[in-house]
Amino acid sequence: MNRHPSPAPIGEKAGVDEDGAKPDARPFDRHRRNIRSATGAANQVFNTSEACEYLRISRPTFLKLIATGKIRAKKLGKGWKVLDTELERLLLAGDVS
Repeated sequence: MNRHPSPAPIGEKAGVDEDGAKPDARPFDRHRRNIRSATGAANQVFNTSEACEYLRISRPTFLKLIATGKIRAKKLGKGWKVLDTELERLLLAGDVS
C-alpha cells in the first residue's frame, strides 16, 4: 500500500491555487489568539490583564476566583490564559464577588 499522496498532475503545483497561494494559508498575525472549540465556534483567549479588564475586577480578585475554581484557566508560562466563553459563563452565573 502506498502511503504517500499521489503527485499533482503535470503542470500543476501540489497544494497551490491559481494565484500561487496555498488554499489554507493565512497571513501571520501575532495578535490573533482565536481557537476553535469542539462546536466549531471561534473562542478568544485572554491573558490575566485582559480578563481583569473584561470582568472589571482587580488582579488579586481574578487570581482568587481561579484558586477557588470559579474560573477555569490554564497557567502558561508566567501568566494565566482563559477563554472568553469561560468569562461569559462566570458573568451569567453571577459568581463574580
